[in-house]
Amino acid sequence: MVKKKYSEEGALIRKINDLFTYRKLNELLRIGLLDQNKKFCDHLIHIQTQIYLLDAYLESNWILEEAALDRYWSGIQSSLVALGYPEADQAKLLKDIRRYQHIEQLCREDEWPTRVSFKKFYTTKSCDVRLIRHLIYTASPTLKETWKESIWTYYDLITEINDDIADLEEDVSTYNGNRFLISILRKGMKKTEKSYRKFIQKTADNANQYFKKHPKQEQHHELHDWIINRSGETLELLDVTVQKADLEHLSTALVLQHMK
Repeated sequence: MVKKKYSEEGALIRKINDLFTYRKLNELLRIGLLDQNKKFCDHLIHIQTQIYLLDAYLESNWILEEAALDRYWSGIQSSLVALGYPEADQAKLLKDIRRYQHIEQLCREDEWPTRVSFKKFYTTKSCDVRLIRHLIYTASPTLKETWKESIWTYYDLITEINDDIADLEEDVSTYNGNRFLISILRKGMKKTEKSYRKFIQKTADNANQYFKKHPKQEQHHELHDWIINRSGETLELLDVTVQKADLEHLSTALVLQHMK
């Protein structure tokens, strides 16, 4: 049976609050002097809500109806209009959300996320966070004096991988394109663990090299610290998850029924 998302009252808003904290969006709002702008913050929460509703539909339904998808996209577009972005200007803002939806849709054609490189998949998967962050940077241009917007790529990669590993058991009963789960099902635990460990370590190493070459960015060392700390936490989570994984249970994954 497919697990229904956000059936409990308040579950969605708690998820959004957790996201804003974990992905340091609240910190950017604070640094950008936007955290006291309730109207702006409410707009961001509304946009994220509409994206999560689309995500929940994709996770809960193998057969996707165009009319339903259109309704969810209408909600996302309307939420941006409310913030002052007319639909005519939204194509660039929303292109990566559409790309991630396409990755999810390809699963219905037996084309799985393991065909997509780590960097491309997890960069695309962070589309919602990158959209919210971009709206914050646009509203507070001085933020770029603390950190360039593009530097967050390292943090996004690590935290998206962490989410996939943490959601391993939950996604057994959804149609979510969890790349970690799908890799285990298609390539086995040992190969999956090795490849994920290698990419996490490589991402942390690349971040270290970046900050070493850009001392101006390192003056505000918090982001560098967050990346390295999250990398360590994610490697530990990987170890624990691999050790505790019940392969027999994972083999009951709903997506496995549709793999050829």
